[in-house]
Amino acid sequence: MAAAKQKLELTWIGKEKRPKLEPRILLEDSEKSFHAIHRFSDSDIFDNRLIFGDNLLVLKALEQEFLGKVKCAYIDPPFNTGEAFEHYDDGLEHSIWLDLMAHRIRSIHRLLRDDGTLFVHIDDNELGYLIALCDEIFGRKNRINIITFKQSSASGPKAINPGLVTTANYILFYAKEKSHWSPNRVYQAVPRDDRYASAIVNIDEPYSEWRIVTLREAFSQHHRIDWTAARAKFAERLEAALGKFVLSQRDRIIQLATVREKDINESARQALRVSLETPGVVTRSERSDKEDYFFLNGKQVLFYRNKVKRVGGVETSALAASNIWDDLLSNNVHQEGGVSFPNGKKPEALLERILSFATNPGDLVLDSFAGSGTTGAVAHKLGRKWIMVELGGHCDTHIAPRLKSVIDGMDANGISESVNWQGGGGYRYCRLAPSLISSLR
Repeated sequence: MAAAKQKLELTWIGKEKRPKLEPRILLEDSEKSFHAIHRFSDSDIFDNRLIFGDNLLVLKALEQEFLGKVKCAYIDPPFNTGEAFEHYDDGLEHSIWLDLMAHRIRSIHRLLRDDGTLFVHIDDNELGYLIALCDEIFGRKNRINIITFKQSSASGPKAINPGLVTTANYILFYAKEKSHWSPNRVYQAVPRDDRYASAIVNIDEPYSEWRIVTLREAFSQHHRIDWTAARAKFAERLEAALGKFVLSQRDRIIQLATVREKDINESARQALRVSLETPGVVTRSERSDKEDYFFLNGKQVLFYRNKVKRVGGVETSALAASNIWDDLLSNNVHQEGGVSFPNGKKPEALLERILSFATNPGDLVLDSFAGSGTTGAVAHKLGRKWIMVELGGHCDTHIAPRLKSVIDGMDANGISESVNWQGGGGYRYCRLAPSLISSLR
């Protein structure tokens, strides 16, 4: 007899009990649906869904229309910290919480496209258990990353508590099928890179005649003063002024970097050797598909322009996003959306980064723990279709008013300015149809 197949898994009381969910349909409440009074653009999206109801029953109902169609799901479930918040209780018994999450994550897995992704926002209280649970449902090979999100600084009342100050949450990031997964490139703003300490004075001249000075000299010449006077003039604002100057002069601010011959092609190796033989003269190796190579004194000329990206609607020094997100502090999140949601609202910039990374305009986004409606608000402003599910009364008192403000173009907070949001589109407000089982009794 063959041995039973075994696998590593997380177990808890009641795990094998699967809920028998009655198939229900979703009914639109047209009086609560909302759309803009006119089209703002040809890309306006009207068929979004704001659904009031138990999210497990709603997720089951969504399978009838959206099975395998969701590109990205983001959920911010109760962290199970044992506390009670204004809009929801956060203290379920451990096995009940795991059961709640398992059923919902399985449903989301069925709704995702093969190239879809799931993001689960959680703190360290249930982090380890949730990783094991998601590994079981999605497969460990489809775990892309665990993102550390710095949500606050180590100050305020919490800083006086014994032990380490908690400043971070975590975002579990899974692909439904990693072989089909194809993310976009996103960037994080970073401080000025001070290794770029030189500037080309006559960038418009032939490259062989370029004259190079230090960044300090270029900055001083720009302001028509010497460096000592510049330091005195700008004082504590000097770094900010240097950063602004470098961004404005990105095409001629450079770094001379060591390059290994094995990392470049033969043409570039030849140009590199010539630069060693002709000190002070820039050499070039042309490339048809990428930026040309430039060399000086045996080193590669790197331009600052390649470090400048648009982040949050602003051109800034940036690097490809890492798994530590410490640049999206929730300091002003209480103003976003015009609704108060203590200890629950996430910054719009956080959802913008997630959706920019995992989706494209027109893709479908799902949030089955909608909370204050941040996911839908951001998806709407970014031109994504969205479905949000919420059982609490704040579906009507918080989410609906917030989305109406977005649609009317009255929401100027969050990412509105950076994406030049003007308004438009709409949503359908839906509820679960009454249970046929109860009606037959």
